[in-house]
Amino acid sequence: MAGSEEEEALYPCPADGSKLYGWTAAHDPLDRDKRIVLDRCESCGLAVTRAATPPDVDAELEPLISAGPDGMLELTAPNRRSFGGGIGGAQWAGLEPELHRLHLNPESVRLLLAQRGLQVSEVRTPFAAEGRRLMVQTFLNAFTFRDNFLRNAGRGRIEPATSGERWLYRLDWLVSVLVYVPATFLAFPIEALGAAFGRGGVMEVKTLNTRLLDK
Repeated sequence: MAGSEEEEALYPCPADGSKLYGWTAAHDPLDRDKRIVLDRCESCGLAVTRAATPPDVDAELEPLISAGPDGMLELTAPNRRSFGGGIGGAQWAGLEPELHRLHLNPESVRLLLAQRGLQVSEVRTPFAAEGRRLMVQTFLNAFTFRDNFLRNAGRGRIEPATSGERWLYRLDWLVSVLVYVPATFLAFPIEALGAAFGRGGVMEVKTLNTRLLDK
């Protein structure tokens, strides 16, 4: 839980209208002086990065949707109901609460897409490269000062400004390199098992629609 933070968000769950309750709070991976609070819907499982206003659902979903080979729309996103999500909790690499407001699972995706006139025909969680990377990064998060350090540092998102931050930056690099290989050996079989049971790190959601419909 979010501890001393408010126990409820100021707006309902965007997927089913239920109350959002404080779930967890953590340091911002890009700025350790800031804390991020995440709320969760106890009904559909959707997690939402807390802010003063409700999330812009369309803006969150649009980058995740593309046309599949058969012309039907597909949504690809990290699966919060994955084995990795269960193991990592608030430190699961698929969250990225500093970058996204909505953290999806199959049930919440169905509800959000239905609100937009899109009918889900299939949800898959294949044994995909991105799912394996998420599992590896989740294990690394248990050892580094910043969550998702390797991914954020590799993309140039972290810029240490003080000598203390630069020391921690170098230490996180060292720890990530040392732990990467054993984390990979541990992550691959767990992610393979998760994919086999529909709990892989990435979900591929297919719809029966060929275009987005007006709400």
